[in-house]
This record gives sequence, structure tokens and C-alpha cells, in this order.
Amino acid sequence: MPFKRFYSTLLCMSHIIRGTPASPGQVEGVARIIREPAEAGRFGKGEILVAPYAEPGWAPLFLLAAGVVMEVGGRLCHGAIVAREYGIPAVVGVREATLRIRDGDVISVDGNLGEVRLPPWRRPPGR
Repeated sequence: MPFKRFYSTLLCMSHIIRGTPASPGQVEGVARIIREPAEAGRFGKGEILVAPYAEPGWAPLFLLAAGVVMEVGGRLCHGAIVAREYGIPAVVGVREATLRIRDGDVISVDGNLGEVRLPPWRRPPGR
């Protein structure tokens, strides 16, 4: 594979982060990082919930979410089960999701493949 082609493939792939497919479907929307249920007031209907984990207290947010991305968990974790019950795409086990995704980013969640696509124009965190 020529270097230029390899480099462009690598560059495109850097905007995809992977986890475990938890609930099927695809969605694109505004990411909202919620680190604890007390921040629920910042979350709007149709946004994508990006969270470190989910417990039963998070269930009301799932009613509003268009999609879910969680840092921990597997196909049988609480967040994955609730996402399947509500029919919303979810990817779990996405390492450092709350650091790599920025609040307000327009992202795509593919619950079939376990992929989260970030905007290609994103600046590195901290800038």
C-alpha cells in the first residue's frame, strides 16, 4: 500500500472511535456529555447521551435520547438493555468517550457496528 493512501486511510479512521455494539440502529445528532444524573437539566430531546456509565437513575434521560455512547459496559449492562428496550442506537465500552467527544459535537452513532464517528474538523482536546 503506498504511503499516501495509507496515511489518508489512517487520517479518516482517526475520526472513528469504537466500542461494543449494544443496541442496533444509526443516528446522527448533537452530543451532550452528562457525567451524572444531576446534570440532566442540560440534556435536550433528540440529543445523543454521552456518559461514563448508566444506572437506573439515568432512565429518564433515555426517554429523551436519540442515541447513547457510554465509556463502560457491555451488551448486558443496564444502559445497553434500556437502549434496546427504547429502540435507540447505543455503543458501550467506548474508552475515554467523555474526553474524546466534545459537548455539542455533531456525531454519528452506529449501534450495528459499534462505531462513533466524530466531526473530521475537530481540534485536539484542550485547544
